[in-house]
Amino acid sequence: MLIVGAGSMRDVIAFPKTTAARALFEGAPAPARPEDLAALHIKVVLPHE
Repeated sequence: MLIVGAGSMRDVIAFPKTTAARALFEGAPAPARPEDLAALHIKVVLPHE
């Protein structure tokens, strides 16, 4: 930021986030789709209430 003279860190980082910590380009954070988890062999186990 200092080297390029940018006014904000968000101007120079690769994947900037909004002030609410959301990524504008990929819609993150967001829940993973079941088919994506299955492709990676990941199983989500929720704790018992």
